[in-house]
Amino acid sequence: MIIKAISHAIKNIWKFFLFIVLFFVVLIGTLMYGISLDSLVLPKIKVDQLYIKLDKKLIVTIQSLEINAHTQTDTSLEESTQIIQSLPYLNQFFKHISIQNLIYANERIALYYAENQFELTSQHLDVKLMLTPYSKTALDVTILEANFKDFFLHVKGNAHLDLKAENYRFEGAYDTFGLKGSTRLELQKNLLSYHVQSEPFTNQALSDFMNFLSPIVELEPLAKDWIHTNIVGQEYILEFLEGQLDIQTLDYFPMQMRGHATVKDATISFEPSVPPAFAKQIGITLHEDKLLFDVLEPYYEQKEIQQADVYIYNLLTKGTGIVVDLNATATLDASIHKILHAFKIDVPITQTSGKTEAHVKLDIKFLPYDINATGEFKLSPSTFNLSGLPMATRSGEVLLDNYRVTLNRANLQYKNLFDIDTTGIFETKTSDFNGSIDIRSLLLKFGEMELLKGKNLKHQKASFTIDKNTTTMRLPGLETNIIFEPKNNQFIFNDLSKIAPISPFMYENGIEKGSVKVTTQDFESFLAKLNLYDVSTPFLTNGIPVKDFDITLTTNTKTLDAYTSDYALALHLDKEIALHVKNLDLLVPNSTEPLNIPIKTTLYGENSSIIDANSSRTILSNRYTLSLFKDTVHLESKKGTASFSYQKKDNQLTLHAQAMDDESINALFNHSYFHQGTFELSLEPTTLKTTQGVFKMHNTFIKDLKFFNNLMATINTIPSLLVFSDPNFSKEGYFVETGTLIFEQNEDTLNIKEFQLRGKNADITGKGSVDLHTDALDLKLRVKTLKTFSSAIDFIPLVGGLILGEDKRISTNVDVKGTLDEPNIETHLLLDTLKSPVNILKRTLEAPLELLK
Repeated sequence: MIIKAISHAIKNIWKFFLFIVLFFVVLIGTLMYGISLDSLVLPKIKVDQLYIKLDKKLIVTIQSLEINAHTQTDTSLEESTQIIQSLPYLNQFFKHISIQNLIYANERIALYYAENQFELTSQHLDVKLMLTPYSKTALDVTILEANFKDFFLHVKGNAHLDLKAENYRFEGAYDTFGLKGSTRLELQKNLLSYHVQSEPFTNQALSDFMNFLSPIVELEPLAKDWIHTNIVGQEYILEFLEGQLDIQTLDYFPMQMRGHATVKDATISFEPSVPPAFAKQIGITLHEDKLLFDVLEPYYEQKEIQQADVYIYNLLTKGTGIVVDLNATATLDASIHKILHAFKIDVPITQTSGKTEAHVKLDIKFLPYDINATGEFKLSPSTFNLSGLPMATRSGEVLLDNYRVTLNRANLQYKNLFDIDTTGIFETKTSDFNGSIDIRSLLLKFGEMELLKGKNLKHQKASFTIDKNTTTMRLPGLETNIIFEPKNNQFIFNDLSKIAPISPFMYENGIEKGSVKVTTQDFESFLAKLNLYDVSTPFLTNGIPVKDFDITLTTNTKTLDAYTSDYALALHLDKEIALHVKNLDLLVPNSTEPLNIPIKTTLYGENSSIIDANSSRTILSNRYTLSLFKDTVHLESKKGTASFSYQKKDNQLTLHAQAMDDESINALFNHSYFHQGTFELSLEPTTLKTTQGVFKMHNTFIKDLKFFNNLMATINTIPSLLVFSDPNFSKEGYFVETGTLIFEQNEDTLNIKEFQLRGKNADITGKGSVDLHTDALDLKLRVKTLKTFSSAIDFIPLVGGLILGEDKRISTNVDVKGTLDEPNIETHLLLDTLKSPVNILKRTLEAPLELLK
């Protein structure tokens, strides 16, 4: 605009002087000597202190020239264009011109020209030129100084102007905002071509220049930041920048701009909260509206990056964005995540050791903000955190597609709990994973007890959710949920039948149904709630097996405590096992397998009896202590005044029972043999395979003993002995004042060495054997009956002696054959009766001798 104003002023001056020449033609001779006017007013023009002289060319001096008009130039570039176009006219018509104050309504200009030196000062432009004319339309210009004020640009150099061809060339130096260098310019009509180079400069100089330039070219703020704020170098140099500019429309043709610059020792910042990256050198290339960054030796947090391709696209046009393409083999740790989080990218894996081959590409649009993030991470043996959960991996692939993370056979290991290969999709926006897993191994232990132990479980459906610091894993095929929290971890097994095939604990304990919830903070201490159904256990209540339990269990891997909700069972495991049993009977299984219990186990029973599962023989007890260790079983039991002691070691049995009542002894034999009385039983090993025993009874009635009942029935049914019969044999049973059974037992046979019963009505003695395999009986007994009748006869001295014999008793021999269930009684009553007269005759002959006695 200023240049147009100057041109317009010069034309008006020319008309003005032409009018004067025509008007004062007669005074032409006088003009040769010069004319001075203090003031001259023409339409729209006012002149003060005008001096004109003609000396081949005009000499004009004006103190003030005021033109009532606006300039049409608004920038220094437009002014310079007008000056360039007007310079040949100055040389043609003027020898000297000086206008101290050229006033427009919107501009003030000072103009000086003399002896080929041109100076101009305006609002937009300061220039000092030396002109060398070649023709009326061409000249060379030495630019001593040119200050483009609106561009803060200082230029020096040489120019060649050809007005006829409308071609203008310049080559020289520039200085703007501390940026210094050389440039080549060529103006063809309104099209300016430029080529710029620089000397080394600082980031401060670049920042000042970008802060000025970005509003002019409407550069996106984020793109501007990536040029001088996000990347800060110790030294910059511009190898070249070239392009074209329409000086009238200010169209700068961004697709045709080309350039290259170098940044040394660069610091690359992603955002204030993220540690910066560093590069030894960055080459910056401008090509087709792209700003490409060639990063040399980049590293981040002491991590080397193999390749970093970065470029800004649509730099000077609409839709500006940046692409960051990184390849690295490094630890995918928290420092890398800070960069990803700066771009709203969440990969749930954070490595704590090992390396990952990573390829990440970020395409970030600035306005409106949008990001397209893709990546590929190849895992190698390492440890990492999965949303805070410490894990390990041996291999796998993680694919990133914006907010979707695909795990492809990504191996995940957590302590010794699980080793799985995971395939599926993790949605980072919802923190949900759905897919499948191959379980290489699964192990959950309570101390030495293995609740879960599975291997090679293929194609298990799985899902997990990460909510803040809580990770919930779901295995629907196993009806299992696993929840990891910073201070609590839970294992919830909703249906134990699903995990029974992989649970040694359940297999060993006959558990198939129920549910379990396990909680632990550190995998050292556990709390478990077990709801178990239809469990096979050795415990009975009122003779009915107890199958359902609600159990609370705690363990710290060294000790374990467990108890049922009614405290009927309470277990403590340390170096030994202690089990308290209350109000439940213990059913002892019958097994021929040798006992081998590696840890000392003690059962404390309260109001609990011990029942043999095979024979239903029962040890009634108010309190007992049962100890099991290796091949030894030891039992101490009390019921009322009775005590029962039992020990079995190396297949040798020792047993002592004292002061047992009829209830206890009948329960022990599993038969109601006795009524009232007290009993003693002892067993002692004599050799490795032989045991000797003694059974004693006092003041009891024997009943329901099959062979003895058969024996009594046989005696009572012999007509010839009816006189000897006594009704007490069949009323309450056979009363025994004292009884002793001494026997010896080996693997096959129970040998009865002495059998002696002393009762009211009869005494029985004898011996024999019982085959333990076939229950076959071979007993030889002597029954001395009818003690009351014998006593009556005994009052007649001679008759009594003749009838009763030496021991004053009537006796007979009995053989017991058959089996325990079907005894066969063979008596010798007839033979003994036939022998009686002979014996009586014998005793009659011996009577005198007896009388002498």
